[in-house]
Amino acid sequence: MRKRLIRLAAWTVTAGLLVLLFRRISVGEVVAAARGAAGWTIPVALLGAVAIYLADSFAIWKTFGWFLARLSFVDVLLVRGATYLLAAINYNVGQGAIVYFVHRVAAVPVIRGAATILFIMGINVLALLFLATIGLAGAPAVPHAVAVIVGVAYAGLAVYVVALAAKPRWLVSRPLFQVLLGAGLSGHARALAVRLPHIAALFAFQICMMRAFGVAVPVVEAVAALPVVFFIAVLPISVQGLGTTQAAMIYFFARYAPGDRPAQQAAILTASLVGQALVLSFQALLGIVCLKSRVGRALEASVATPPPMASSSA
Repeated sequence: MRKRLIRLAAWTVTAGLLVLLFRRISVGEVVAAARGAAGWTIPVALLGAVAIYLADSFAIWKTFGWFLARLSFVDVLLVRGATYLLAAINYNVGQGAIVYFVHRVAAVPVIRGAATILFIMGINVLALLFLATIGLAGAPAVPHAVAVIVGVAYAGLAVYVVALAAKPRWLVSRPLFQVLLGAGLSGHARALAVRLPHIAALFAFQICMMRAFGVAVPVVEAVAALPVVFFIAVLPISVQGLGTTQAAMIYFFARYAPGDRPAQQAAILTASLVGQALVLSFQALLGIVCLKSRVGRALEASVATPPPMASSSA
């Protein structure tokens, strides 16, 4: 019942934000912005989606090999592709499927798999934080909200670094934190290094999509603000970040679009919706293909019959 309420709340937030946006921005302006898109929009967007997928899979492959289990790169490509589709239906199912799959093929405790996924998510946040810092140094015109969010994030990072150095017994004794604390600074640095191509692909995709609709965002200002957009997009308050992503993009980047205020907002809204639609379409087709593979069938079996929690306490 609780999960249904949470899902209903996410759909309500998504629908509410989209209704609000389309009350402020007319459909006619969105259509006009779409007609003005560059001819290279779709092929470049699809190439960007492929680059994001490959870079994401590479980072997972290396991080799993260091901290969880050695898998072939092809298997990771198939697992990641399949989980895109599963996560589109339910994000938790998508993440859990990876954990259960690795548990079945490599006999890795479920709790360690969950800890590694948590570690990867933390590394994503760390990469975005560092890039936002670099962007802020070169883009003082970015809204003050970015600096505030970055400052709060660094406060949280300071607490994490202290815990990493001190390794308090009450944390070390908990299996969920063993990967994070056991990785050390060098492990975090390695995981961060292999994650950067994925983050760079995400940045390049968003900048190209905005350029396709005539929004000339300076790269340094995009580097400062896009991490905040990504943070907002992954918050579990909307469906696939729909609505929240568009609102954040308009807030940060509308002023770089041509025309009056309504036209500027329409350009950003259209660029964001088209980009998200193309990526989700690519991921859905990719997921269908990957689920038909040997690895995909094993992944579906892992979701259908998750291992007992007793096996995760090892």
